[in-house]
Amino acid sequence: MRNSKKPVLAVSLVFVLAFSVSCVSKRNIRPELLEGPGWTKVNNNLHRVDGPPPGAGRAFRVYRSAAPTKETFAKWCSEYNIERVIVLSGDADIHEFAYQAEGICTGIKVLYNVKQNLTPVSEGFLKWFDKQIEKAKEDRVGLLFRCVTGSHRVGRTAAYYQMKYMGLSAREAIAVMDHNGLLMPFFNPKLIPQVRAMDDYIHGRQCSQRKKSCVMENSNKWIENIGGIISRLRAVLSAS
Repeated sequence: MRNSKKPVLAVSLVFVLAFSVSCVSKRNIRPELLEGPGWTKVNNNLHRVDGPPPGAGRAFRVYRSAAPTKETFAKWCSEYNIERVIVLSGDADIHEFAYQAEGICTGIKVLYNVKQNLTPVSEGFLKWFDKQIEKAKEDRVGLLFRCVTGSHRVGRTAAYYQMKYMGLSAREAIAVMDHNGLLMPFFNPKLIPQVRAMDDYIHGRQCSQRKKSCVMENSNKWIENIGGIISRLRAVLSAS
């Protein structure tokens, strides 16, 4: 009996420590950064990261989200002015593409549809992501990136965007990631060092974290572009 309690105690200790770190990361953070309900089931954890609110006309906007239901997806084009989507969970076939086959938001373009995991992102992906942000700015369109719960892969990507384009510190971006994420204490041991490493990358500093958390320097470019290739092929086939 004594030995059977050890795994439970270990898990409990890890959770308490991670939760404590999460709470500390939110101290002295600008209140406006943590406005809103945090992680929510409303519209599948949809949050506006940057840009004007819906209804303000055509403009550059950035959103983050979980995988959408059909009802929420219909709002992406009709209410939120979203025209481009980056799918970080590789499951557009059962969401975006499936809904579009029913005639919903057919004008939305899926730019990327690759299943990322919680190992660090590559320099190739970040450079590709930067290009999509710049192009969306030039074209004045709404861009959304999502995964399954809109918490971990999306939280990491949102942190990168906020640090690079909105001037947030790593500490602030981590606090927002925790606020809008599901069960973040369990994932923070992996994600927090990665966010700090991305902050180093953005500012041209040597990575201050352990190597396993640093931005990956080498990647196959065709892997980073495969989502766009798949989307273009799908568009060609559907038009023929």
